[in-house]
Amino acid sequence: MQMIPTHFTLDTDIGTDVDDLLAIAMILGSPELELEAVCTVYGDVHLRAQIVAAVFATIGRPAPPIALGERETRSGREVWWPGHEGETIDGLAAHTYSADRDGVAELARADTVAAIGPLTDVAAAVEASGHRIRRIVMMGGEFDAGIVEHNIRCDIAAADAVFRSGVPVVAVGLEQTERIRLAHAELDRIAEAGPLGAMIGAEMRRFWSFAAQDHNVPHDPIAVLMLARPDLFELARGEISVQLDGADAGMTGFVRSESGPHSIVVDMDVDAVATEILECILRGARLRS
Repeated sequence: MQMIPTHFTLDTDIGTDVDDLLAIAMILGSPELELEAVCTVYGDVHLRAQIVAAVFATIGRPAPPIALGERETRSGREVWWPGHEGETIDGLAAHTYSADRDGVAELARADTVAAIGPLTDVAAAVEASGHRIRRIVMMGGEFDAGIVEHNIRCDIAAADAVFRSGVPVVAVGLEQTERIRLAHAELDRIAEAGPLGAMIGAEMRRFWSFAAQDHNVPHDPIAVLMLARPDLFELARGEISVQLDGADAGMTGFVRSESGPHSIVVDMDVDAVATEILECILRGARLRS
């Protein structure tokens, strides 16, 4: 049977945590996925777009349309910008992209959106008149221990708008993504996988130094893998909500209901997901024109 790739648009805050970069490499190595456009969100969206352009330049392939999204948060919360974004990528300032596309408009015309950053762009897109979004797959939230997850914390008002929009959402929460680690052995394999692998390896080491850790959690690759290999995940259907204020602001809740508009991942084949992510990243890193 001929495989029909899943077409989607990616919304990303690439550059701070290296997992966005890992997710793009994984997409490149996944024949099941067809990336139609990349939108950048949160803070210096131009620099984030340059990082995306650098990925495709490194493998010698044309980039998909790259569009700038929202710099500021809907909630007014200050953007968290540690300052190390893209600093290991040589010649980053020279990487260019077509700057005449609007990120929110790109998302609004997509059938499927993969959201791996704060939900500021996605909130604006689902509110756009005539938007075509039929499904959002996102990394975000936490549905077990009452932890406020980063992507939700960054723009709580945007998350609330998305969850209330009625657009079906599949969320991969922190309690699931934290079950997988990429450690030294995985970093070494990636760093040896051609020029893109070397770029990713340097960014992984830089992030490890910044975060004072010796591993990566592939939060974003796990969420994107949902599009390529849904068979590896178990879902529950219901309704997601987010606490808007008070001491619990940013906490996500989930009420199971077969009539609910949302789904969350409640289990996954951890070994198979870890293997698939690494193999896809390695395939993507080894691509050359």
